[in-house]
Amino acid sequence: METFVTKHAIKRYRERLVDYSSSDREIINRLKEIAARGEHICWRPSDWNNCVEVKYKGISIVMLINSEKTVVLTCLGTERYRKWLKHQDGFMRVYQGIRYCSMS
Repeated sequence: METFVTKHAIKRYRERLVDYSSSDREIINRLKEIAARGEHICWRPSDWNNCVEVKYKGISIVMLINSEKTVVLTCLGTERYRKWLKHQDGFMRVYQGIRYCSMS
């Protein structure tokens, strides 16, 4: 089965793993390795029920799977990054709520 990697997945890999020194080819190879060897974490919402999150060596990706090919859609990053991002999102919601209340 052939695996394709989107430009979006490469961009997200760079941003979420803070890896600006690796070439696109190296990142594509890493993402393909995650797609091939990754552990199924959960199904993601899609019209055809073929979107899955997988994790390998601590890095999670989301990909589409069908009988002919696999497409890596995005890189979610490490668990540590995802927890940090979730914390930042919660902080922003609280901050915006406080700001909204103080403006009323």
